[in-house]
Amino acid sequence: MAQWVRGYVLHSRPFQDNKLLLDIFTQELGLIRGVFRRNKKEARVTPGPFLFYECFVSGRGELKTIQKVEASGAAAQLSGTSLYSAFYIHEIMERLLPFHLPLPELFQLYQWLLQGFITGLPLAPILRRFEAGLFHELGNEVPLAATSRGEPLQPQQIYQLDGQHGLRPYFGEQPKVKPLIFVEGAVANAYVAGLWSDPLVLLMGKELHRIWLDQLLGKPINARKLLPQQPYQGERLWQVPLFRYPVIGVN
Repeated sequence: MAQWVRGYVLHSRPFQDNKLLLDIFTQELGLIRGVFRRNKKEARVTPGPFLFYECFVSGRGELKTIQKVEASGAAAQLSGTSLYSAFYIHEIMERLLPFHLPLPELFQLYQWLLQGFITGLPLAPILRRFEAGLFHELGNEVPLAATSRGEPLQPQQIYQLDGQHGLRPYFGEQPKVKPLIFVEGAVANAYVAGLWSDPLVLLMGKELHRIWLDQLLGKPINARKLLPQQPYQGERLWQVPLFRYPVIGVN
Protein backbone atom coordinates (compact mmCIF):
# COMPACT_ATOMS: atom_id res chain seq x y z
CA MET A 1 0.00 0.00 0.00
CA ALA A 2 1.38 3.40 -1.02
CA GLN A 3 0.18 6.77 0.25
CA TRP A 4 1.13 10.31 1.16
CA VAL A 5 1.53 11.05 4.86
CA ARG A 6 2.37 14.23 6.74
CA GLY A 7 4.51 14.50 9.80
CA TYR A 8 7.77 15.25 11.61
CA VAL A 9 11.07 13.39 11.68
CA LEU A 10 11.87 12.30 15.22
CA HIS A 11 15.14 10.57 14.44
CA SER A 12 17.35 9.74 11.46
CA ARG A 13 20.43 7.57 11.13
CA PRO A 14 22.59 6.17 8.29
CA PHE A 15 21.47 2.89 6.80
CA GLN A 16 23.51 1.19 4.04
CA ASP A 17 25.30 3.31 1.45
CA ASN A 18 23.38 6.53 0.83
CA LYS A 19 20.23 5.40 2.62
CA LEU A 20 18.71 6.70 5.83
CA LEU A 21 16.50 5.08 8.43
CA LEU A 22 13.84 7.61 9.42
CA ASP A 23 11.41 7.56 12.34
CA ILE A 24 8.53 9.87 11.45
CA PHE A 25 5.54 10.81 13.59
CA THR A 26 2.72 11.16 11.08
CA GLN A 27 -0.84 12.42 11.25
CA GLU A 28 -2.23 9.52 9.23
CA LEU A 29 -0.30 6.46 10.49
CA GLY A 30 1.21 7.51 13.79
CA LEU A 31 4.85 6.57 14.24
CA ILE A 32 6.43 4.90 11.21
CA ARG A 33 9.94 3.73 10.42
CA GLY A 34 11.15 3.69 6.86
CA VAL A 35 14.15 3.53 4.56
CA PHE A 36 14.83 6.63 2.49
CA ARG A 37 17.34 6.64 -0.39
CA ARG A 38 18.96 9.99 -1.06
CA ASN A 39 19.79 10.73 -4.65
CA LYS A 40 23.37 11.57 -5.59
CA LYS A 41 22.70 15.31 -5.88
CA GLU A 42 21.32 15.37 -2.33
CA ALA A 43 23.70 12.86 -0.76
CA ARG A 44 24.46 15.20 2.12
CA VAL A 45 20.88 16.33 2.69
CA THR A 46 19.27 14.71 5.72
CA PRO A 47 15.58 15.29 6.60
CA GLY A 48 15.78 16.86 10.02
CA PRO A 49 13.54 17.54 13.02
CA PHE A 50 11.15 20.41 13.68
CA LEU A 51 10.08 20.65 10.05
CA PHE A 52 6.73 19.57 8.60
CA TYR A 53 7.15 17.05 5.77
CA GLU A 54 4.93 15.36 3.23
CA CYS A 55 6.19 11.86 2.54
CA PHE A 56 5.22 9.22 0.01
CA VAL A 57 5.56 5.82 1.67
CA SER A 58 4.93 2.26 0.54
CA GLY A 59 5.14 -1.25 1.93
CA ARG A 60 2.88 -3.48 3.99
CA GLY A 61 5.39 -4.49 6.63
CA GLU A 62 6.58 -2.61 9.69
CA LEU A 63 9.56 -1.16 7.82
CA LYS A 64 8.32 1.17 5.11
CA THR A 65 9.99 2.46 1.97
CA ILE A 66 9.99 6.25 1.90
CA GLN A 67 10.07 7.22 -1.74
CA LYS A 68 9.71 11.01 -1.45
CA VAL A 69 10.23 13.55 1.33
CA GLU A 70 9.07 17.09 0.63
CA ALA A 71 9.44 19.87 3.18
CA SER A 72 6.58 22.27 3.81
CA GLY A 73 7.69 25.59 5.28
CA ALA A 74 10.86 26.35 7.18
CA ALA A 75 12.38 24.39 10.04
CA ALA A 76 11.96 25.72 13.56
CA GLN A 77 15.16 27.26 14.89
CA LEU A 78 15.56 25.94 18.41
CA SER A 79 18.54 26.37 20.70
CA GLY A 80 19.59 25.90 24.30
CA THR A 81 17.12 24.35 26.71
CA SER A 82 14.29 24.44 24.15
CA LEU A 83 16.38 22.31 21.79
CA TYR A 84 17.34 19.85 24.53
CA SER A 85 13.71 19.67 25.67
CA ALA A 86 12.69 18.78 22.12
CA PHE A 87 15.31 16.03 22.01
CA TYR A 88 13.92 14.72 25.29
CA ILE A 89 10.36 14.68 23.92
CA HIS A 90 11.47 12.92 20.74
CA GLU A 91 13.27 10.23 22.73
CA ILE A 92 10.30 9.38 24.93
CA MET A 93 7.97 9.38 21.90
CA GLU A 94 10.25 7.00 20.02
CA ARG A 95 10.48 4.68 22.98
CA LEU A 96 6.81 4.71 24.03
CA LEU A 97 4.76 5.01 20.84
CA PRO A 98 3.77 1.83 19.02
CA PHE A 99 4.27 1.76 15.27
CA HIS A 100 1.35 2.35 12.89
CA LEU A 101 -1.16 3.55 15.48
CA PRO A 102 -2.79 6.84 14.41
CA LEU A 103 -2.95 9.29 17.32
CA PRO A 104 -4.51 12.46 15.87
CA GLU A 105 -4.98 14.19 19.22
CA LEU A 106 -1.35 13.57 20.20
CA PHE A 107 -0.27 14.82 16.78
CA GLN A 108 -2.09 18.10 17.41
CA LEU A 109 -0.60 18.26 20.89
CA TYR A 110 2.89 17.79 19.43
CA GLN A 111 2.32 20.65 16.99
CA TRP A 112 1.17 22.82 19.91
CA LEU A 113 4.27 21.85 21.87
CA LEU A 114 6.57 22.68 18.96
CA GLN A 115 4.89 26.04 18.51
CA GLY A 116 5.40 26.68 22.21
CA PHE A 117 9.12 25.99 21.82
CA ILE A 118 9.30 28.35 18.84
CA THR A 119 7.46 31.22 20.50
CA GLY A 120 9.36 30.92 23.77
CA LEU A 121 6.57 29.83 26.11
CA PRO A 122 7.70 28.71 29.59
CA LEU A 123 9.03 25.20 29.11
CA ALA A 124 7.92 23.44 32.30
CA PRO A 125 4.12 23.83 31.83
CA ILE A 126 4.11 22.77 28.18
CA LEU A 127 6.39 19.80 28.85
CA ARG A 128 4.20 18.56 31.70
CA ARG A 129 1.05 19.10 29.59
CA PHE A 130 2.53 17.08 26.74
CA GLU A 131 3.71 14.27 29.01
CA ALA A 132 0.25 14.01 30.58
CA GLY A 133 -1.33 13.94 27.11
CA LEU A 134 1.09 11.24 25.99
CA PHE A 135 0.26 9.09 29.00
CA HIS A 136 -3.46 9.56 28.31
CA GLU A 137 -3.20 8.66 24.62
CA LEU A 138 -1.35 5.46 25.47
CA GLY A 139 -3.77 4.50 28.25
CA ASN A 140 -1.06 4.90 30.90
CA GLU A 141 -2.20 8.07 32.64
CA VAL A 142 -1.23 8.62 36.25
CA PRO A 143 -4.27 7.42 38.31
CA LEU A 144 -5.03 10.55 40.34
CA ALA A 145 -8.69 11.05 39.43
CA ALA A 146 -10.07 8.78 42.17
CA THR A 147 -8.99 6.22 44.75
CA SER A 148 -8.19 2.65 43.76
CA ARG A 149 -11.80 1.83 44.77
CA GLY A 150 -13.21 4.54 42.52
CA GLU A 151 -14.08 6.90 45.37
CA PRO A 152 -13.84 10.68 44.81
CA LEU A 153 -10.95 12.41 46.54
CA GLN A 154 -11.45 14.47 49.66
CA PRO A 155 -9.60 17.79 49.27
CA GLN A 156 -7.85 17.74 52.67
CA GLN A 157 -7.13 14.02 52.83
CA ILE A 158 -3.57 12.80 52.19
CA TYR A 159 -3.26 9.86 49.79
CA GLN A 160 -0.40 7.54 48.90
CA LEU A 161 0.12 6.61 45.26
CA ASP A 162 1.10 3.04 44.48
CA GLY A 163 2.40 2.37 40.97
CA GLN A 164 0.20 -0.71 40.52
CA HIS A 165 -2.85 -0.07 42.68
CA GLY A 166 -3.35 3.68 42.46
CA LEU A 167 -4.38 6.02 45.29
CA ARG A 168 -5.19 4.95 48.82
CA PRO A 169 -5.99 7.17 51.82
CA TYR A 170 -3.09 7.65 54.20
CA PHE A 171 -3.85 7.73 57.94
CA GLY A 172 -0.38 8.17 59.45
CA GLU A 173 0.95 4.62 59.48
CA GLN A 174 4.35 3.73 58.03
CA PRO A 175 3.69 2.26 54.56
CA LYS A 176 4.59 -1.39 54.07
CA VAL A 177 5.46 -0.61 50.45
CA LYS A 178 7.13 2.68 49.64
CA PRO A 179 4.67 4.79 47.60
CA LEU A 180 5.66 6.88 44.59
CA ILE A 181 4.41 10.07 46.25
CA PHE A 182 2.08 11.33 48.95
CA VAL A 183 -0.46 13.86 47.69
CA GLU A 184 -3.28 15.90 49.16
CA GLY A 185 -6.65 15.40 47.48
CA ALA A 186 -6.89 19.05 46.46
CA VAL A 187 -3.52 18.88 44.70
CA ALA A 188 -4.45 15.66 42.90
CA ASN A 189 -7.71 17.25 41.74
CA ALA A 190 -5.82 20.28 40.42
CA TYR A 191 -3.45 17.98 38.52
CA VAL A 192 -6.34 16.09 36.91
CA ALA A 193 -7.91 19.44 35.94
CA GLY A 194 -4.67 20.36 34.16
CA LEU A 195 -3.89 23.45 36.25
CA TRP A 196 -0.32 23.74 35.02
CA SER A 197 -0.17 27.39 36.09
CA ASP A 198 -0.29 26.18 39.71
CA PRO A 199 3.34 26.02 40.96
CA LEU A 200 2.64 23.06 43.26
CA VAL A 201 0.93 21.08 40.48
CA LEU A 202 3.88 21.87 38.22
CA LEU A 203 6.37 20.75 40.85
CA MET A 204 4.48 17.51 41.46
CA GLY A 205 4.09 16.91 37.74
CA LYS A 206 7.84 17.13 37.21
CA GLU A 207 8.66 14.68 40.01
CA LEU A 208 5.77 12.32 39.30
CA HIS A 209 6.24 12.20 35.51
CA ARG A 210 9.93 11.43 35.96
CA ILE A 211 9.06 8.46 38.19
CA TRP A 212 6.22 7.37 35.88
CA LEU A 213 8.42 7.47 32.77
CA ASP A 214 11.15 5.48 34.51
CA GLN A 215 8.56 2.80 35.31
CA LEU A 216 7.20 2.72 31.75
CA LEU A 217 10.58 2.68 30.02
CA GLY A 218 12.68 0.62 32.40
CA LYS A 219 15.84 2.40 31.23
CA PRO A 220 17.24 5.91 31.74
CA ILE A 221 16.30 8.67 29.29
CA ASN A 222 19.53 9.77 27.64
CA ALA A 223 18.32 13.25 26.66
CA ARG A 224 17.55 14.00 30.30
CA LYS A 225 21.30 14.47 30.84
CA LEU A 226 21.16 17.57 28.63
CA LEU A 227 18.55 19.30 30.78
CA PRO A 228 19.16 21.19 34.02
CA GLN A 229 19.19 18.82 36.98
CA GLN A 230 17.16 20.11 39.93
CA PRO A 231 16.54 17.40 42.54
CA TYR A 232 13.33 17.67 44.54
CA GLN A 233 13.88 19.82 47.62
CA GLY A 234 10.34 19.99 48.95
CA GLU A 235 8.47 18.36 51.82
CA ARG A 236 8.84 14.62 52.41
CA LEU A 237 7.06 11.98 54.46
CA TRP A 238 8.88 8.71 55.19
CA GLN A 239 11.51 10.02 52.73
CA VAL A 240 8.88 10.16 49.98
CA PRO A 241 7.88 13.48 48.29
CA LEU A 242 4.73 14.97 49.80
CA PHE A 243 2.61 17.51 47.90
CA ARG A 244 0.05 19.53 49.82
CA TYR A 245 -1.08 23.11 49.94
CA PRO A 246 0.20 25.19 52.88
CA VAL A 247 -2.28 25.77 55.67
CA ILE A 248 -3.23 29.43 55.81
CA GLY A 249 -3.46 30.61 59.39
CA VAL A 250 -6.41 32.57 60.73
CA ASN A 251 -5.56 35.96 62.29
